[in-house]
Amino acid sequence: MSLPGPKAHIVRLVAVLVGALFAFLVIKEVVTPSSWNYKDWYRGDALALNSSYEAAYGGNQSCVTCHEEVNQELAEFRHQALSCESCHGALADHVKEGEKIGDAVVDDASSWQCLNCHDAQVSKPANFPQFDKEKIEEHQEIEPDMICTACHTPHDPTP
Repeated sequence: MSLPGPKAHIVRLVAVLVGALFAFLVIKEVVTPSSWNYKDWYRGDALALNSSYEAAYGGNQSCVTCHEEVNQELAEFRHQALSCESCHGALADHVKEGEKIGDAVVDDASSWQCLNCHDAQVSKPANFPQFDKEKIEEHQEIEPDMICTACHTPHDPTP
């Protein structure tokens, strides 16, 4: 069955688009969870699910109970605003039920942890300490394969 006239192809195209739109709306309605919140755009059941997971990160207060001296030291330095877990890893890998289960390891054989935050990016504020390739190459001239912690203390990285 074909439609007469020179614009029959447009009628068929519109019919296909209307059919596709209808199919999309039906499928969307079927697969959208009943707890979907259109106002804030999230699945309501996800809140209960996330709160049921065991916490992996404890925040700095969980570290202070055993590492008070480091907490006092950090109070004076630039990295005081950082979470200990940013560099030392998740609390859950270090302590479980108040007992030490592993070391809070920092990779001190490379600079990737420092550059994870301090790599030059356009999106960072201009006053944030950033190191582009030129700055890193300057350090490499001092000593090849030099790592940041050779000269900078991680808790107080000022030169």
